[in-house]
Amino acid sequence: MLGQRLWQTRSRLCRPFVRNFTIAIDGPAASGKSSTARAVAHELGFGYIDSGSIYRCATLLALRQQAKDDSPEVADLITNAHLEINILPNTRQAPQRVTGMGRLCVPDVQVLMNGEDVSREIRSPEVNRHVAKIASDGQVRKVVLDIQRSLAAAAKAKSTGFQAKGTAANGIPSGVVMDGREAEADGVPGGVVMDGRDIGTTVFPQAELKIYLDASAMARAIRRWDELNSQLKETETGASQPVYPSVEDIARELEERDYADINRTHSPLRIAKDAVVIDNTNMTFEQQVYSITDLARERLGLERKYDDI
Repeated sequence: MLGQRLWQTRSRLCRPFVRNFTIAIDGPAASGKSSTARAVAHELGFGYIDSGSIYRCATLLALRQQAKDDSPEVADLITNAHLEINILPNTRQAPQRVTGMGRLCVPDVQVLMNGEDVSREIRSPEVNRHVAKIASDGQVRKVVLDIQRSLAAAAKAKSTGFQAKGTAANGIPSGVVMDGREAEADGVPGGVVMDGRDIGTTVFPQAELKIYLDASAMARAIRRWDELNSQLKETETGASQPVYPSVEDIARELEERDYADINRTHSPLRIAKDAVVIDNTNMTFEQQVYSITDLARERLGLERKYDDI
């Protein structure tokens, strides 16, 4: 009897249908999609793609070339650009949030555009003001769609968590969770987490798990202001310091961005029919991350870990 139960447990943990698992996280601006998606990807050992950074790179290119937001030139600029999205190792630049359940890691993302690190510049207020218009262009979205799917395929190939049925070199069955860590990869394409505004509806409509992350406009404005203020504090002494708007100004900007995203012609922001909606206005960061990782574990046939949070 004991042997049978052990065999059933092992069988459930090593379910073969765990390759190419996609988690799509959509939602409005400043709802916490990026930081949440990075933490979820780290927890599951999945790859991560920040799709918003691609549109931000297109916006930065347009600003540098002084191209109008609706110019056909913008699509050509992003088509000819070489983009890299890298997850940084857990150094000082990759902050970790301490929780009662251990250290929840939120790795930083490095965005390289034609070899230049533009990670901070694409988050500037100027880019924020123009990115919605750039992202609403149909030709730009078509180009970015190809980039998103290509980057996701590459990220899955490097993924280390929840691999297909098999045994890793250390003797642990692939996909088994050991002390919060996944078993080593066996070379089978794994999973990827991608966040944006149309990931579950357009980019990956067949994603195994779709999340719509939302929050009130004021909660999102406070988070965005904190993010911008943090960047200001990190500016080197003596360097020119940009003037960031107030929380109220940011709230108005976010509401305008929401309206533009929801009403654009191409791939508008909307909730996928089969998406799980999470309003994180009054949730801790840990709660929203672990609720998503547990949903992923359920879909993969694994046990939930954080029902008590």
